[in-house]
Order: sequence, then C-alpha cells, then structure tokens
Amino acid sequence: MPNDVTSANIAAHMTVRELYPAGFPLQQFSMGNAIAQADDTYAETRMTLDGQMVAGFTPNIKTVTIVLEPSSPTIQYLNTLIKAEQTYRRKYRIDLTMTYPSTGMVRQYSNGVLKTGKLTPDAQNTLQPISYTFDFESVK
Repeated sequence: MPNDVTSANIAAHMTVRELYPAGFPLQQFSMGNAIAQADDTYAETRMTLDGQMVAGFTPNIKTVTIVLEPSSPTIQYLNTLIKAEQTYRRKYRIDLTMTYPSTGMVRQYSNGVLKTGKLTPDAQNTLQPISYTFDFESVK
C-alpha cells in the first residue's frame, strides 16, 4: 500500500538476557504517544578563536520511551525486571526489536538498560499509562 504510515500494527519484542532469554512481546501501547526515540546528536561542533567551525563525530546513547496502558501484560515483565534490579542492586541488559510493517522498517536496539519507569500507574479518573525509558548502546 503506497504512502502507508499506519502505526497500529507495530510489533515489538524485548529480551532481558538473564531474566527472559526468549523475550516477550510488548503489548497495549498507549494511544497517541506509544513509542518515541530521542533525537540523536551526530556531531559535536564548536568555533575556534579565529572564527572557524570544527566538527567531530561522537557516539551517543539511543534513548527510547515506550508508553503502555496499565492493563498491558508487558508490565508484569517490566515490574519483575525493576524488582530484580532493586533486589540484586545491578542492571540487566536488554535488547529490543521494533518492526514497522507499513514501511518495512526493522530496528534492533542492543545492549540497553531500563532507565526510568514505575511500579504503579497514576490513579486519576482512570489508571493512567506508564512511561518506560530505555537507553541503548546501538541501533541498527
């Protein structure tokens, strides 16, 4: 289908190497802001004293935010990860594969960690979506 930008059919699979080596699907993304990758910085630039710009390549962390509905079955996996990290006072490595059928794009995020999240959704008129932020070493 030409010019297809559907995001409702995105598939995501996460692996936590030591806890869930077979991985688990990410399900029940929040409507409106389900997945976001932070902008990358591709160069460090500065001016020299004599007015010339210099630039250099710098590697950078790939930050991905995933927002799930509080009813998502994925949350039980992430809560187990959070509790294991708190109990053992260590980080577990994560890999994430995102498939975008409308564009044929596949992104593989590697060697990541859970950076932010929470065990309990906010309670307003209804339970609110939960945001999780992950930092990855690389994406292909």
